[in-house]
Amino acid sequence: MPEIATKTSSLISPFTIKSMLVPLLTHPRVAQFVKWSVYTLLTINFILYFYDDFMVYRASLANDAPWSDLFVTFATSIDVIAWLGLVFIFELETYALSEKAFEGKLPRVLLMLRALCYLLIFYAAYGYIVNTLDNYRTIEVAGLTDLCQVADQGQSLQLDVVEYVEITSGNCSNISAGPPHYRIDENVSLIDAPTLDHVQKLGWPDVSNSLAWLVVVFLIELEVWLQGTDRFGSRALKLTRQFKTGFYLVLLINVVIWAAYGYALYAYDSLLWIVGFWAIELNLAEWEQERVQELSAA
Repeated sequence: MPEIATKTSSLISPFTIKSMLVPLLTHPRVAQFVKWSVYTLLTINFILYFYDDFMVYRASLANDAPWSDLFVTFATSIDVIAWLGLVFIFELETYALSEKAFEGKLPRVLLMLRALCYLLIFYAAYGYIVNTLDNYRTIEVAGLTDLCQVADQGQSLQLDVVEYVEITSGNCSNISAGPPHYRIDENVSLIDAPTLDHVQKLGWPDVSNSLAWLVVVFLIELEVWLQGTDRFGSRALKLTRQFKTGFYLVLLINVVIWAAYGYALYAYDSLLWIVGFWAIELNLAEWEQERVQELSAA
């Protein structure tokens, strides 16, 4: 049976993420524990990110800020909740539900939910791009030579990508690198030149990360379709897995960048999402293994 041999060999390719996860299939309890632990941690991370976005909103935007600015500010929270929904859909399709479950209206429901998730994900990616470009739209605050000039007036100073501090008479002399100070786009908060340069540079990993994830999830969708049509030994499936592994590498590089710049939560969260999607990859590997055995028996 040469065709079956070809199909089986796709499970042991040394060049893909999936081939590295296949050994976990021999320890199903461990695999399930790790998977659901990661899903739980991802949910907790959503709460943490929402809190961060809310604090940025309070510190940087005026009360009458337009809705478009609110969506950009909460881009991370929108992104995370959409990705959680997509992971849930993939988990249902690749592991939790039987084939009979897809004979009724469920596929249409999942399609609508998937469309909503992708809409939010694309909007969040737009938010990252806009936010990064907006960081280059700055206005120097004329006449501000010392932050103590605006102390105790409800003004905030941006310290890094996510942290802000209210300017008071007690801290105004030691929280900034000195003039000049700027405002970014329509933000009401202030930022000094070194921090502005830092924020501008760190926006690009956000952009590359969001775009890399879009490619990864498209390739997962393609892989689900290819496996659903029993094309296990096809060149298209092998190339899909190899390209996907390359984009996972881009995501891992961004983890290193965030860790190197001291953003432990960003690095941890990004790594957690990678592991979360590797759980989906494991589901696909198990599905393939079972299907190849069925084809061999036939």
